[in-house]
Amino acid sequence: MDRFDRNIKFFGIDGQRLLSASVVAIVGCGGLGQHVIQQLAYLGVKKLIVIDDEELSETNKNRYVLAWHSDPVSGLRKVDLVKRTVAMIDPGIEIAVVHASVRSAEALNALKQADTIFSCLDDDGPRFILNEFALAYSKALFDLASDTENKGALIYGGRIAYIGDDEPGCLVCMDLLDTVAVSQFLTNENARRDRNELYGVNVNELDVAGPSVVSLNGVIASHAVMEFMLQATGIRKAKRKLEYRGNMGIVAVKHEIHASDCHFCNVVRGSGDNADMTRHVKGE
Repeated sequence: MDRFDRNIKFFGIDGQRLLSASVVAIVGCGGLGQHVIQQLAYLGVKKLIVIDDEELSETNKNRYVLAWHSDPVSGLRKVDLVKRTVAMIDPGIEIAVVHASVRSAEALNALKQADTIFSCLDDDGPRFILNEFALAYSKALFDLASDTENKGALIYGGRIAYIGDDEPGCLVCMDLLDTVAVSQFLTNENARRDRNELYGVNVNELDVAGPSVVSLNGVIASHAVMEFMLQATGIRKAKRKLEYRGNMGIVAVKHEIHASDCHFCNVVRGSGDNADMTRHVKGE
């Protein structure tokens, strides 16, 4: 416990033991996810399960805190990049890598091992699946999102939403998901192509990534890990929603109101295998 002496001075040896027994899954090993993974490794969790189906690209290197200048941008899987660095931070941490989409049987099976899930994704489609999974299997879920837009003035910030088994509410009934984006994500590839043609969607424009900087991702990720740490060590419960408005220099606690008739909160919650998450697996 010597290496965690300064941790223990904050939340006590019992808190460190609770962290050291935690199994945490991170879905999305990008700008947000790598900050989260790095901090969880320094906290000394027992096991990390990292899930991502992409490889490193040159434009990732402005914000991936676990990537080096010399890393090749062709053939280096993000999950392997993460595994390398976690082993350097603390070789005692067990790490399982899943190079696959969340819509894979491998990812869904791996998530069952976790106590807590961090959703560090760009799209609301996979967020929807993780929300349903966390409710079905009674997992704590921290959903992270950063955002920027420029409509005459630069607006930037993000949010952390916590979904737990201790009180009602989820990403769906708190209206935190774009239902159109979710529907398009869950539609099969042929139907999605037909829809794009019907509505005149320029597929090339959809592939253009928006702004993203390392410090904005770091702010959102640090708030999320702090909420996890405070809850895991018993200091206090995680806040339901934190919203960071960087252009205003504020962090606000939001008390989101959920819909009392939410199907996911009332029917899916605690249903386990009866939720039939395998219906989301591609090809099934």
